[in-house]
Amino acid sequence: MDRNSFWSIASKRIPAGLGIIVLIFALSGCGGSSQNSAEAVKPADAVKMEGEEIFYDDGLPESQHSPWTNATGGQLAAVFTPTFYPAVLARVRFLLGINGIPTTEFRVRVFGATVSNGPDESQDLLASEVTASALFGNKWVEVDLSDQNIIITSGDFCVAMEWLTPPGDHGENAQFIGVDHSNPDGRSWWKTDSRSQWERIEEVANIGDRDVMIRATIIKK
Repeated sequence: MDRNSFWSIASKRIPAGLGIIVLIFALSGCGGSSQNSAEAVKPADAVKMEGEEIFYDDGLPESQHSPWTNATGGQLAAVFTPTFYPAVLARVRFLLGINGIPTTEFRVRVFGATVSNGPDESQDLLASEVTASALFGNKWVEVDLSDQNIIITSGDFCVAMEWLTPPGDHGENAQFIGVDHSNPDGRSWWKTDSRSQWERIEEVANIGDRDVMIRATIIKK
């Protein structure tokens, strides 16, 4: 398949600033958690009290991406630099696209990372497996990580979305994530499947840089 043809898939623009309430369900016998989202609007004062959200996108996706493969384990990630230390990672958000099957379950990953070298999967920062899904597309899915005890004492970290269902050559068999093309920050990374290497998103088919629409909220330790 021609990689360039994949990136031509466009998404509808959505209003920025929509918040999400999370309903948490325990996975019996697997030591992890699964989360599903429902739409809500958070008052600005409440968001401020709950921590600082780090983000590099402008809230408006110009397109949406999904690994083009029939294997599982593909990921898209964003690298974050806290504005203070120590920082506790409280929540993360993913903008799920309208195309494909947005309700498909995905795995949330948090790794050590650097802006220059990307995710380091040898530094898995989650204490247990976390999965999530959307109720519908073109909405932010918020995932509560407050029980994971993730404390960043220095440097960067990354948050990734991992495909548990093979997306298919065009991504139509699973979910998409929104990407922002305007004023990219060089912090987004991509891998096709579990065996492939991480690449800067701008290096994939020479499409140019863009920001994967993943956000992270940190609170002071």
